[in-house]
Amino acid sequence: MVSEDARRCWGPLTESLTRFPTNLDLDLGARDKALEQLGVRPAVLARIVATVTDVLGERDAGLLVGARPWPLLAARMQQIGKSDGPQAVADHLTRLNTDDSY
Repeated sequence: MVSEDARRCWGPLTESLTRFPTNLDLDLGARDKALEQLGVRPAVLARIVATVTDVLGERDAGLLVGARPWPLLAARMQQIGKSDGPQAVADHLTRLNTDDSY
């Protein structure tokens, strides 16, 4: 059995996340539990939020961090930071912040 949130979010955002098994009972409304399930530790989360705020500014960072899929985004940012370094997360966010194609 897969939760509705897990089923809805399955795809490119969750691809290769090692802490996202197919039977995960993911509830993105219970942020602390979802972050724990996805392996995002509080210290890492604080660094990610600081990076997001530095790059996007407080208003946009607040919108992103407040979004329901935030635990998945944080897990992805943690993964990018581990594999490519913390600057890679900032670089991705900078590209998003300057992309006016939408």
